[in-house]
Amino acid sequence: MKKYYPLEFKTKVAKEAIKSSCKSEIARQYHLSSIIVYRWIREFKEGKFNRHY
Repeated sequence: MKKYYPLEFKTKVAKEAIKSSCKSEIARQYHLSSIIVYRWIREFKEGKFNRHY
């Protein structure tokens, strides 16, 4: 089953990971897959987290 995370949480994790030299550590800190964190970083940089619904 796919888990959904709030946009605010994704943004927080992406910003922390961008600042960090070790993305995997941020993933472990939040109990996430590093693949998810890298995807959120990419989406954040592409502006996908700036949408207003």
